[in-house]
Amino acid sequence: MSFKGEIEAKCPKGCEPFEAEVWSYVRGDQDEALRNAVLAREFNMLLCPTCDTPFFPEASYVYFEPPADILAFVFPESYREKEAYWREKMHADFAAMKQSLGAELGLDVEPELFFGIDDIGELLEREDWHRDERDVMEFIAKDLGLSLYRVKAGFARKNGIPASLPYSGKKAARSSVIEGLGKLLAANDRLTVFKDYLERLKSEKDLPPESPAHA
Repeated sequence: MSFKGEIEAKCPKGCEPFEAEVWSYVRGDQDEALRNAVLAREFNMLLCPTCDTPFFPEASYVYFEPPADILAFVFPESYREKEAYWREKMHADFAAMKQSLGAELGLDVEPELFFGIDDIGELLEREDWHRDERDVMEFIAKDLGLSLYRVKAGFARKNGIPASLPYSGKKAARSSVIEGLGKLLAANDRLTVFKDYLERLKSEKDLPPESPAHA
């Protein structure tokens, strides 16, 4: 569940401060409208009641999207020059969150630090692009009779690999994923992310960690 908090907002043109509600915690997987607002760089935008100027208040928030392993602490752009301080605060706040939201957060989620509206928006754009390519892959894999190995989303994002991999046979293993990727690319060689990962996997010993939801 997402929730709001009340702040004293200050218009950048120097108008009289005013009280406003802004979102302080967002479950992006549960509220598509809020996720889209973050994606469109419009999240928490306020309108000055005196001069009608739109602006973003100096307010932080937490964005959480468990299926993608995203736990983002988003601070105003003006805080970037003191990144070390805010990174330390993020970890302190995260420790407090685990006390109250432990079951919801999961055991191995790690927080990420963002500033302003663009960094978090770009992250969600990349997630959507990879999801679209994954959906195409999974459609082709199903048509080819391949099974799917789900990689832990945070690990996949951090290491630049697909979060879903096709494999042949009954059991996911390095050899069966290599075979599955070969069949996938023979059917559609335009899936460049999977083509690149196939070459990478050939030089690695093991598969990446599986998503806990599918392990």
